Amino acid sequence: MSLQITRGGSSEGSNPGGSIELAKATAIMERYTTWNANEALIPMMQEIQHEYGYIPDVLTALISETFDVPLTQIYGAATFYSDFRALPQAEHRVLLCEGLACYVCGSQELHRTVREKLGIDYGEATPDNKFILERANYCFGACQLMPMVEIDHTFYGNVTPEKLVELIDRTAQSEGHSSHDPE
Repeated sequence: MSLQITRGGSSEGSNPGGSIELAKATAIMERYTTWNANEALIPMMQEIQHEYGYIPDVLTALISETFDVPLTQIYGAATFYSDFRALPQAEHRVLLCEGLACYVCGSQELHRTVREKLGIDYGEATPDNKFILERANYCFGACQLMPMVEIDHTFYGNVTPEKLVELIDRTAQSEGHSSHDPE
């Protein structure tokens, strides 16, 4: 697989979204040029993901070329840490807590509600890429507010199926806020 990289402009490669503006990524990477490449990798990837919502393949190749870091090392870090994404994400992320307390107190009903409302299951996005449903693989740590739901980095407690439908509707109507917008 070959990637075309054009510094300061745009590039097309295996980027699912088509072309990508590289000036922002170049500015991010320039902040790390005095760092040890191994120490710079994770914070640089975090910044790139915050900017683009995921880490495009073309930027992975650019990091590799710029910092002389093997692609396997970059992909290893990106796949080891569950917060990194290699593909564009849905505009809004619904995360259901399925820790023991939340599960016992109704998270499975919330899961069923999302399936009925949006027609998606865990790990799936709606056809319009507005919503993705994910299962938290950790406890939110607010068991007194169970069941818990996180939507676009905002936590909601004591969520009923009716409240979840309301939250989804309100989120769908909101403009400009997504799970990867800079705040």
